[in-house]
Amino acid sequence: MRLIGYWAGPTAPDWPDPKNFVDATWDRHEREVIADYLRCGFIYRAFGGLSTCRFCGQQNGALELSDGVWLWPDGLAHYVDDHSVRLPVEFVDHALDYLDKLGESDRDTEWWRAQTSWRHDSQQ
Repeated sequence: MRLIGYWAGPTAPDWPDPKNFVDATWDRHEREVIADYLRCGFIYRAFGGLSTCRFCGQQNGALELSDGVWLWPDGLAHYVDDHSVRLPVEFVDHALDYLDKLGESDRDTEWWRAQTSWRHDSQQ
């Protein structure tokens, strides 16, 4: 999996600086879609300490989230929402493509309608 959204700080001076990613002209709708996508990742792991925003000092959580391809800290949506941090095109395109595919997919309702209990067929 590919890591994104970890920033330079006192104990990590060699990570990217979030100030270099600020883009106040980023389309508001696309920015909101990406922030929502980031919030909807599944929990990959939890850490013992809280992350602090490099801009405003807000505590940003202690989780690492994923979509199965990318990994990011749960506070990354805060950077996108509140500080107009624009993530690299490769990630944005991946997220938008994933959401497009999800929106176009068919729903299989028959499988669920056929379920009658939690038991496997051989246990009934």
